[in-house]
Amino acid sequence: MLNEIIDQTILFIFSFLATFFASVSGGGSGFIQFPLLLFMGLPFATALGTHKLAIVFLGMGSIAKQKIKPKMIDKTVAILLLAIGFPSVILGTLIVVSIPETIAKIALGCIIAAFGIFTFLKKDFGQAKEGTRKKSALIIGSICIFFTGMLSGSLSSGTGIFVTMTLVLVFGLDLKRAIMHTMIFISTIWNGIGAVTVGMVTAIYWQWVPCLVISSFAGAYFGTTLLMKLPLRAVHLVFSIVAVCSGIALIISSL
Repeated sequence: MLNEIIDQTILFIFSFLATFFASVSGGGSGFIQFPLLLFMGLPFATALGTHKLAIVFLGMGSIAKQKIKPKMIDKTVAILLLAIGFPSVILGTLIVVSIPETIAKIALGCIIAAFGIFTFLKKDFGQAKEGTRKKSALIIGSICIFFTGMLSGSLSSGTGIFVTMTLVLVFGLDLKRAIMHTMIFISTIWNGIGAVTVGMVTAIYWQWVPCLVISSFAGAYFGTTLLMKLPLRAVHLVFSIVAVCSGIALIISSL
């Protein structure tokens, strides 16, 4: 009994911190919560499904605080994230990708860390407003979404940050709005799909779910409260730092 209380206390604290910073930066919770579940003894598939289910409430906590209205959603981005993301997440969850997991993690980690450095050096990152989108941008964005959806289903690390970067650099959303879309479509919908898919083929550790749900919702709610108050420059800095740290963490975890 005492051991279970200690386990759930550890889960609550680290999950709260992970989702708090993820809701401010647009991703990164998987680098703390998912490895923690593995470290505490859950099998890979069970940890993946349990983590995805918990992260759904990260998105819900962020949405609850922002009181999002339909006019705040970019229709083109929403359609692509649903139409392309939905099947790619399922594919990534059900099949073993052709690239070995270790190589995929190292490659994704290098990309995220490099983009983190790039966004730090790019002073106007996340400040641009949507303009007329060229077909090439839609094609590039669609490819990035499909690739990220596959990774979300199979690796569950770094995808939120990568999608946020795509929405800013390719689709021209400002950083706060990009994070909002990530919370809705990646944290809530993509992870919800992944959790259901994983739950169909393996078990979810329901004993820890209530603790993870509460901590994820609370972390996201308070993190989004901070996000709404921070100036865009500060959000830019947090995003860049989290991206670099997440990329390095992903590389280290794969070695």
